[in-house]
Amino acid sequence: MRPSAVETTSIAGRFREFLRNSQLALERITTPAAYLLLFGGGQLAWLWSQRLHFGVWVPASATICFVVLLVWQRLDGCWRQKYWLLLVLTGIMTIGPMVGAIITRAHLGLTFEYDGLAKDEVAIDRLLHGQQIYGISWQGTQVDGYSYVFGGLETRHFNHLPLTVLVGVPIRLLTAAAGIPFDYRMVLICFIVVGIAAISWLPATYQARFMVICGLMLNPALATIGVTGHDDITYLVAVFAGLALLARRQKVLACLAFGLSAALKPFGALAIPLALIILYRQWKQSAIFPRRQAILCLVTIAAPCALSIVPFLVWNPGAFWRDVVLFTNGGISDAYPISGFGLSALLVALGIFRPIDYFPFGVLQLAALVPLFWIALRALPIRPTLGRFIGFYTSAFFAFAFLARFFAHNYVATLVALACCVLPLAGIPLQSGDLAPARLHETALDDLSAA
Repeated sequence: MRPSAVETTSIAGRFREFLRNSQLALERITTPAAYLLLFGGGQLAWLWSQRLHFGVWVPASATICFVVLLVWQRLDGCWRQKYWLLLVLTGIMTIGPMVGAIITRAHLGLTFEYDGLAKDEVAIDRLLHGQQIYGISWQGTQVDGYSYVFGGLETRHFNHLPLTVLVGVPIRLLTAAAGIPFDYRMVLICFIVVGIAAISWLPATYQARFMVICGLMLNPALATIGVTGHDDITYLVAVFAGLALLARRQKVLACLAFGLSAALKPFGALAIPLALIILYRQWKQSAIFPRRQAILCLVTIAAPCALSIVPFLVWNPGAFWRDVVLFTNGGISDAYPISGFGLSALLVALGIFRPIDYFPFGVLQLAALVPLFWIALRALPIRPTLGRFIGFYTSAFFAFAFLARFFAHNYVATLVALACCVLPLAGIPLQSGDLAPARLHETALDDLSAA
């Protein structure tokens, strides 16, 4: 039987009421105070639990700053000052533990660090000596300490893109000149500083940027893995730098940032189609299509990948293909095993696959991404906002990671951090010229320049 008109109206009314209640609930938890309490409190609890690694001064000073800022949330206004205090708290909570871990390592060596950090450091040294970094054995180096990972797979392959190594070369040379032991977390600290600057330059209110800083930089899901040396913050910073530049109508520099994100990790490439959609919308609104600028933007997007990858492809194409492509996607006998929290791991748990089996998960990823970007092509130009851009990027990230050969815990942490940035930036126009309130143009970086 078909439902009556009264029943249909009742169902629609209940659904609208559910949406209103959901919106009210989201508004309660998406406030600067809630973000600070949730993410800052979680990070603070983790710091106290790990004080043997970083000492007592880090969690103690972070606690004082956190309590002051949390109490200050009860008072209205002063968002510029609150934001600056949050940046101080970020330095203590996020950068402080990394500095403490670097100092501790000088006495204890590698203890709880991520195996990729050990390989990046060895790769930088090999590159400075003109040696290969792909298709080689890592035995006899500090990577030997991670030979327990999947039966020693980490000592046989290097699956990081070249730019991950190249960005560490200048800092490695500076530390050598200063006589300081090099630690790859020094590179990550530099990226964090750039990321804070990029978020501070977003054409958004202080409250919105306050929550984004909490979601990205104070989020214990992401900040804690940064202490161990995971490099996920690098391409995230490049994406947000590109977003800030795009919003400020710095099209060529924005394309360069998005190109760098793709050259640092494949996840960064997922932002490029979204950026091109926004750029095409802006070019289409011009009286004359800026063909020269469009070509320059496309070249700038492709340049980081071309300049960083092509030399290694020419140097040893077979080794690069095995380490970077086949090792992570399957196709060789000692490929990275199917694992993690995605569809592939579920299929293994159901007995459909073995961890060592090969399956073209790339086909599934492509099948999910094509309709998603098609929806973005239709929806993003209609209402281009910072939140919608990050929302589509988060959706693409989830589809790509969930359908990959492995969905690691650091990908989950990145996904959580991205998702937490969608609502704070919702409704904020992507083009700074479209913002009506003049206050939205004022950022912490502008204040610093004026000072």
